[in-house]
Formats: sequence, C-alpha cells, structure tokens
Amino acid sequence: MGLFSKISELFHNNDKFDIEEYNKYNEAKIEEFKDRYDLTNINSIRAIPISEAKRYPDGGKSVVYMPEQILNRQATEYKKEKKYDLAIACLLKANELYPHSFYTYQRENYERVVDIMILAGKFEDAKKEHETLNKKYGSRLQELKHLQDVAEENDWEGRESYQKRVIDPYISESNDKEEYYWLLEHFPKLAPKSFGGYRKMKKMNSDNYKKIVDEIEKLGYKIEELKFWY
Repeated sequence: MGLFSKISELFHNNDKFDIEEYNKYNEAKIEEFKDRYDLTNINSIRAIPISEAKRYPDGGKSVVYMPEQILNRQATEYKKEKKYDLAIACLLKANELYPHSFYTYQRENYERVVDIMILAGKFEDAKKEHETLNKKYGSRLQELKHLQDVAEENDWEGRESYQKRVIDPYISESNDKEEYYWLLEHFPKLAPKSFGGYRKMKKMNSDNYKKIVDEIEKLGYKIEELKFWY
C-alpha cells in the first residue's frame, strides 16, 4: 500500500474520525517503541530486529508509528543536531526494515542515508552505500523509467510528457548533485553551504559559480565531467 493511503481513508471514509484520539494513539505507539529500543545508542539501534517491521502486517491504524518511520523522524532530529553517526545508524536500520514493511517505499527513501553520510564527510562510505543500494534495488533512474512504462501502458500519461516532466528534471538534478558532492569531497572551500545554493548559483550562472568553474579548469577538470560515484 502507498505510504499515506490509510490515513487518507480514515479522513475521507469516517465522519466520526477523532484527530485527537488518532494522535494520542500514535504517540503511545511511538513511546512504546522507544521504550523497547534506546535510539540514543548506536548499538541499540543496530540491534532492532527485522521482526519489528512485521509487527503490523496489515499496516496498523497509521503509518506514523511504523518502526521505519519512527527511525526516519529520529534521524531528521539528529541531522538538525549534527549527530550524524546516530542519524546514519537510524537510516541504515530503516533501510533494513523497508522491504519487510506493509507500506511501499521508493528508491529515494533508501538514499537518505547516503545524503547524511555526505554531510558527515564520510564520502567513501556514501559511495559504497550508494553502489550497494543500486545493486540491491536498482537506481532511482531505473525506477522512474519503469514508472514511465507503467504510466504509458495504463494511459495515465504519454511517454514524452513523463520524460519532460519527471525524468529529464531528475537527470539534471542528479548531474548537479554529483558535481556538488565532488566539490564537497575535493574542494570544500569552493562549495556552497548547500546543494540548493549550488543549483541556484549554477542556474543564474553567478560570479561565484563562474569562479568555481575557473578554479576547476585551472586544475585540469571540466565541471560537467566531474564524477563522484563509482
């Protein structure tokens, strides 16, 4: 089932739906999980068994208290606090749980841990994890091309329309991200503070972006040919 389908059903098919009761139930389930596992301890996070993902074979009453979702939200908090090792541990465990969940997850959900590894400066770990995920689940581009086939076969959207709306923008973003990650690894002083900032300066062809291009070319590189992934 899609990630939020069940919540949508509750809101639209139940006139007596009680949002306060719903939130209270979710909070109780989340606390129950956190009482069982210490999410402030890496070894405790790693020890969470796969069976946790199978506790709710029907999806439960809400996606919110699914173990992988609790781990994802905790990782977000750790990211804000720059506690990257804990964030990585949470997301690696979430990745282990995804295939066993009632809910369906996309390739980009698995990639979150790679992005955190980059933030932590763990570039080799990020490359290895990215490659491992591609081997196990396929790349995001492969996934999108499959969805393009499905959309065309079911007359949901034409192939060219999907290409322009989804795939081409994704390829452009991926290329920019590879350039940015390469800069972070090799010339962090040249790289902007965020990927969003890099994309903005590249789109505007700003003076700062031109400076980056010039510096890279002095070292014998062309920015559009930079490769970060294996």
